[in-house]
Amino acid sequence: MALPEGELDVGRMVECWLTLDDDLASRYHARFHVGADRLEIEDLESRNGTFVNGERIRGRRALNDRDQVRVGREIMAVIGPGGAEVARADGDLRQTIGPGEETQFPSLIGQLVEKSLSMGKTKDAERYALALTNQLMSAKVDGDHPTARSCVRCLVALAEKSASGVWLDRVFKLHAVHGWVMSNTTLVDIRRCLSRIPRVPGSGMEEYEARLRSLVREGATVPDPLVKAIAELRDAYGGR
Repeated sequence: MALPEGELDVGRMVECWLTLDDDLASRYHARFHVGADRLEIEDLESRNGTFVNGERIRGRRALNDRDQVRVGREIMAVIGPGGAEVARADGDLRQTIGPGEETQFPSLIGQLVEKSLSMGKTKDAERYALALTNQLMSAKVDGDHPTARSCVRCLVALAEKSASGVWLDRVFKLHAVHGWVMSNTTLVDIRRCLSRIPRVPGSGMEEYEARLRSLVREGATVPDPLVKAIAELRDAYGGR
């Protein structure tokens, strides 16, 4: 996730760039200072401290590739330019999807999407959503995992806000890749979006319909109404 240049506050207050639902975080806990060629973190005299690589900092500290920043219970990994592929190679990506206190980064991206949308910053929301979607595409995660639910919710919200079927196509592709059984809530939300979107480009709907039929043949529990609903949506709104 690329950070925008400027001063980005982290804490429990809603006006923070990153709002944390964490009782160990202060209202204004820390501040990222982002420049064209620098990244620093500053502790804002927080109650429980800001930590870099396990060390509590005082004032400002420069951040480098692979540093870990802890604010409250949340741990964020710094990935420098070109570092994303390295992270995938050594398993850091898989770690971000797992359970536990130290693996909350994807859920933070979901919060950034929702916050950007609420502030009318659609382009920022799209950038964050793309980063989260790319993570989930290449990681093994169940559909009921909080990160998966957060990503789907963000993509649907983006589709509704932008009236663009591209984001719905990504929803269907995620479900197709992982074989997720789409929830009734997601299906209802998608139908609501389609009242403003004439077409969903790409092959996501077709791929998901094929995946569902494959799951049925394999004996998986897939509601028949869901298979029919996806087929109907593909006929009405699908298109490459």
